Amino acid sequence: MKRNRFIVPLLMVLLFSVPLQLSAEEKMADSIDELLTMFDESSCMECHEEIHAQWADSWHAKSVVSSLKGMHNFIEIGLKKEWETPLTKGQVLKCLDCHAPVVNYASEKLAVEIGEMIVTAFKEKGTAEGEAAQEELGKLKIGCISCHNLKAGTVADGFNGPPEKGMMYGPNGEDAGDAHETLELADITRSSFCMQCHGIYNAPDGEMIQCNTLSGSYQNSYVAQGGAKTCQECHMKKGHLFPGGHDLETVKEGLGFNVEISGYGHLPGQLEGKKDPSKWVPSAVVTAFIENKTGHRVPDG
Repeated sequence: MKRNRFIVPLLMVLLFSVPLQLSAEEKMADSIDELLTMFDESSCMECHEEIHAQWADSWHAKSVVSSLKGMHNFIEIGLKKEWETPLTKGQVLKCLDCHAPVVNYASEKLAVEIGEMIVTAFKEKGTAEGEAAQEELGKLKIGCISCHNLKAGTVADGFNGPPEKGMMYGPNGEDAGDAHETLELADITRSSFCMQCHGIYNAPDGEMIQCNTLSGSYQNSYVAQGGAKTCQECHMKKGHLFPGGHDLETVKEGLGFNVEISGYGHLPGQLEGKKDPSKWVPSAVVTAFIENKTGHRVPDG
């Protein structure tokens, strides 16, 4: 009799899960333009002009085209040569679930085409074909919807559930002046939100991919020794520009630098053209001290 207790709940799970999967399949895009239409964020700049301008100069705004080498190597060297694994949407998403989350809603065919475009853009750089591929890939970015909807709740997706269509998640709740639905989500203010991409990525098939060690050194060296600052506190000082290693001011804040110079003389009488034993070769010992003031390893990816 105990077994029967589980039959009804199990049937309910199966009944409700199938329509959700079918509806998701119906929404898969067959072209990049169709994909961007599904997640149109062009109106964001109308109300958030300053934030959009910051973002437009950030590396998030070129998250695919700035990382072509690494993604090309994953596809051509990793999948093709070392692992002899076919290029599929699941494999493409091991890069693009972070670099362009909207690709989750691409069809299998489009996702594979995007993977092939990445290879072409890198291998054929400087050619008409390569430039065309790069221009098309430039449409894919980490945009407003990427962080404020698609990836907003994935830190704890089992708890938060799937993102609501049209909902924008942020550090503040809904305001009467909002042109869209807004929901407060504490996760977006925490380091764990950034770390899901800037660290170890756990793919649905169980593979763990480590593109950099930021999250590891942040947790194991900084937080473990009492550090309390979040990623956002340092990397959002300039808003949605997300300054990091490419920003000179941020680098200066994160690194302490001091130099000590000790002069001395040696090899008396050995100066060229002068064999006077009273003449010494002037020399110096230069010692440079570099202090890491950041909350993670430097340098890093």
